[in-house]
Formats: sequence, C-alpha cells, structure tokens
Amino acid sequence: MSTEARILVPLDLLPAGEAKLPVAEAQARAFGSEVILLHVLPERVENDEGVSPIEAHAHAYLDALALRLRSDGVRAQPLIRYGSVAATVVGVARELAVDLVIIGTNMRGGLARLFPGAIADEIVHNAPCPVLLVRPALETAPPAPPVRSFVDDAAKAGPLAPRALGIRTVEVARIVGSVGRPAELGVDFRPVKSNEEDDARLKRLRQAMERGVPIPPIELYKVGYGYYVLDGHHRVALAKQDHQLWIDAIVTEYLPLTEPEAQRIFTERQRFERATGLTRIGVARPGNYARLEELIHEYAESQSVDVLREAARRWYSEVFRPLQLRVRARRLTQYYPGERTADVVLRVADHRRREAQRLGRTVEEVSWEETLSTFKPA
Repeated sequence: MSTEARILVPLDLLPAGEAKLPVAEAQARAFGSEVILLHVLPERVENDEGVSPIEAHAHAYLDALALRLRSDGVRAQPLIRYGSVAATVVGVARELAVDLVIIGTNMRGGLARLFPGAIADEIVHNAPCPVLLVRPALETAPPAPPVRSFVDDAAKAGPLAPRALGIRTVEVARIVGSVGRPAELGVDFRPVKSNEEDDARLKRLRQAMERGVPIPPIELYKVGYGYYVLDGHHRVALAKQDHQLWIDAIVTEYLPLTEPEAQRIFTERQRFERATGLTRIGVARPGNYARLEELIHEYAESQSVDVLREAARRWYSEVFRPLQLRVRARRLTQYYPGERTADVVLRVADHRRREAQRLGRTVEEVSWEETLSTFKPA
C-alpha cells in the first residue's frame, strides 16, 4: 500500500460489525491509510423534504465511529451509498481506488442481511483489491437499537467536550437518540411498553399545542450528525407522529478533544451564525462557512440588499434551501466521503463559476438548474 492508501470498511448499524474496526485501525496505522466507513442503504429510501430517519441513524452511527478513529490519529471518513450491498461495495472500491476491503464472514441474524455467504463471495470475487474477512463475536452481539444511546455513541466517538450552540431549529429526522431513555423507547420515541401515565402526558401536551399554548424548546445533545434528547421526549414523539420537519431546540454539541479541525469548524460556525442569523446550515470542511458567507454577500449585492441578515434570510429560502433539496434528491453527497449537503452546495457553486467562465457569461446568467444539469461529481 502507498502512503495515500485507502481501506474500505462496509458496516451495518449493529455493534457486532465493529469487530472489523480494530483490524482496520491496525492496517491503517501500518500503511498510513485512510479508512472509509461505508453503509449501504436500499434504493427505496426516499425523502423529498430532507434526510430520512434511516439515513440519519446511519449518518449518526458512522460519524461516531469516524470521530473515534480520528481521535486516535487514524484518518477516517463516513460514506453513505444506495443500492445492492455487494455491487455497491465493489463499485465504491473501484471508484475510490481502495487498497483493501474488510468485511465480516459467517454472519447471522441481522448481519445476515448485509453479508450472507453469497454476498461475501460476490465481493471477494469481484473486488479490485484484496479482501480481508473478519469473524465477529455473534454470540454476544446485541440487536440494533431503534433509539440510539447518547452514552454509547459518545463512548464510540472518543474524548468529547461540550460546547453550547444555543437555541436553533433542528431537523426532526436527525433526532436519533436519547440521553437517558434509549432502552425504553421505540423508533417513534414512544415507550415500548405503553403505560397510562405516559399516554395521559402525551395527550395533555397535544391539547396544549392545539390551544396555542407556548411550548418551550426541547433540549438536545449533538454528536457528529445526530441529535439526542436530553429533555422533551414527548414533544419529539409528537413531532415524529405529525411528520414535522423542524423543531426548536437548545443544543449542546460534543466536540472531539483531539481533533483541532472540529474545534475550528465550531468557531467558524459561531461566527457565521452571529453574522447571518442562519442556524440551520452545517458543514464538515474548515473554511466553508466563510465561503457560504461570500455567497450571501454576492447575493446581497445582486439583489441590492444592504442588511446582511435580511440578505441571508432571503438567500436561504430562495437559493440555498431549494439547492440543498436538489443536491439531496440527486444524492450527490455520496460521492464525497465525510461531506455534508452544504459542502456539496459549495462544489456546485464553484462549478457554476467555471461554467460562467467557459460560456463567457456572468455568474448570474447561469441558472442553478443549468449548473446542476452539467455538474459531474469529481
């Protein structure tokens, strides 16, 4: 392997699959490799309004594992793809020119969906590189939790430090776990074992909301992509029940202590939010908040808007949000390991500038629709 080597580790969302990680970490250290943590979702996963709950769970899980590897000094990035497992694993291995694929063998139970013998055989026979098979300890493997545990995911992520983000609006689908009650709750954030007291409390909350009684924001912890409920489980249950897209929350983000890049991004986000008033945009690459602010300034100039926050509000609703949904619909983030939708939006904006230069036109003369029609993932 070269110093630029990559190791691909396909993972289900079950803890048993993590048996591959110590092997991947040892190989990465030995050869200076980057680890790509891959989860494959079925093609039927769709959500025109934003991220789906199953995608959010996958992102949160992979982020926690990638954070832990990076905190231990191993370069690691999460990646979500869609399709059949074997073909997708082989396709990613070719596309990213990986040097080693590490998969599980002799899987049973839930993991059988990911790597039964036939699928493992298909990967071994078609992969463009060596494939290493690792046997997990299935006899002690717990089932996949419907509600993720903050304690467990924070432990996976490595040493963390809390930083107050304050109040903001959060995508309900990205609320994937609980701080204190994960074992009690189902995927709908209702108790697995129904009880009259809980039902009555939920009913009172519903009635208060229908009467227009002000409801305080929920309290969330954030690790990587996922949010975990500290206070407000009933409000989250109602939001999910009503297919609500957004919810107000007081958020505390837990940042990796050993990753200066994460600290830098957090500081850049605070500055961006103070300047623009926008709290719904997350990026994964340093410097990208400043680049987003540049786009807002360009929009303000083109629209003759003098107040930055007003320009930011209009830019978000007229430009960023529609573009964000188009990027998500085309699943463009799957081509850029570790990146968020906003990072890819900036790639599209860069392409728009290049297209304007190529065509001899101003940037404003090249529509976003035209830009997306010619955008090809690198």
